[in-house]
Amino acid sequence: MKIYHTLLIFIILQFGFQSGIYSQHTINGSVPGLENTNVYLLKINGQSQRTVDTALCNANGSFTFTLDSDAPIGMYSINTGSDQKIELLYNNENIRFVSSGNTAQDNVQIVESIENLIWYDYLYTKGFNQYKMEVIEQLLMSYPPGDEYYKYTENYYQELQKIITDRCNELISNNPNTIAARYIKIDMPVFAPYGMNEDERQNYLIRHHFDNTDFTDTLLLSSNILSSKIIKYLSLYQKPSYSKEQLEDELIIAVDSIFNYAIVEQKVYEWVVDFLIKGFEAIGFEKGLNHIAEQNQLSELCVNTEKKESLEHKMEMIKKLAIGKKAPAFSVKDINQKEISLYDIKSDRTILIFWASWCPHCNEIMPVLKDYYDPQNTEKLQVVAISIDEYKKDLMDALKTHSYNWINIAELQGWDGPTLKEYGIHATPTIFILDKDKNIIAKPTNKAGLKKALGR
Repeated sequence: MKIYHTLLIFIILQFGFQSGIYSQHTINGSVPGLENTNVYLLKINGQSQRTVDTALCNANGSFTFTLDSDAPIGMYSINTGSDQKIELLYNNENIRFVSSGNTAQDNVQIVESIENLIWYDYLYTKGFNQYKMEVIEQLLMSYPPGDEYYKYTENYYQELQKIITDRCNELISNNPNTIAARYIKIDMPVFAPYGMNEDERQNYLIRHHFDNTDFTDTLLLSSNILSSKIIKYLSLYQKPSYSKEQLEDELIIAVDSIFNYAIVEQKVYEWVVDFLIKGFEAIGFEKGLNHIAEQNQLSELCVNTEKKESLEHKMEMIKKLAIGKKAPAFSVKDINQKEISLYDIKSDRTILIFWASWCPHCNEIMPVLKDYYDPQNTEKLQVVAISIDEYKKDLMDALKTHSYNWINIAELQGWDGPTLKEYGIHATPTIFILDKDKNIIAKPTNKAGLKKALGR
């Protein structure tokens, strides 16, 4: 009887677990060298990561995160505070792993979690064999082609490709209902047939890059799989010999292709548009930004979502603030309560910089700008610095510390300041260089771009 009751309790527990009665799951890890330190659980969405929990390691370097029933499935990362980022897939199951150390080079062994056993099998198969392929590529570049060993190495190189492809297909076919299989199918490498020249290989990879990518799968947005896939696709259009203008033209072709793939699913398309805009803004490719603003297909999407409206507004701002356009007028009081009207400034060049006292990138570029500024020669160059600080003391302390004595404006409303909204500011520093008629002539994103725009 006792055995019967024990078995019954076991069955009930198992049934309860499978039926979702136990709504919480745990991520348990052990990382040597992290004794009594904090580790962080981050949710991955594309190239962005959001911290969702913090755990304290015990004296053995072990820690546990507890995920509630509404925790989203997809890709997570554990940041151990060093250069180690432990990537995990969560799909409503407990996860347990052991790391050999707390650096990026240390190995992670999955102890519990079907999803991650599959995923780490894939990561190891791909990573180890691609490493060997890279070594072989370097060898074949300098080894005599007619030698017998050369032919042997060529065959082994092709065998490594087959090992990766066969293992990927095996993992996918044997685990059809897992998110690991969905991610592997899209992330698995595409190999061009051996023997092609460089141009043939590049064209083949471009044509077949998205063969296994299901753009209707919104779960891709809960990982870095699609963003990495797009970045890789854009890299296929690049050549070392290209000028910036040539590269931008090629990337525009790639963007149009990506849009055509992604238009099949609105949520994915919205994400792709936003991702590409941020990418082109980061590298300062104005022509690409304008192309996205003009050629996007947001108007063809049926549902008026908040994201769609936000993107449409962003497109209008890109067109409004394109190089060659008139800078939006504003009239506002500076920190000395003097009325400043943009179009009343008489200068050959006017630099508008949106910044904040707490912005590290601003603290890098503002001193460079200061080197160009001559308060005795504002007819040649005038600087208008518009702060997004909310607290006047923070701003005044920064101005005093760094002696920024140009025109300083602070609406003290953070990102909601009227002038910031007029210019669509969402990051700092943002710089506009205007000619004497207040036409936008440059929008540098870094120190080198600023120096080039000012002719130095």
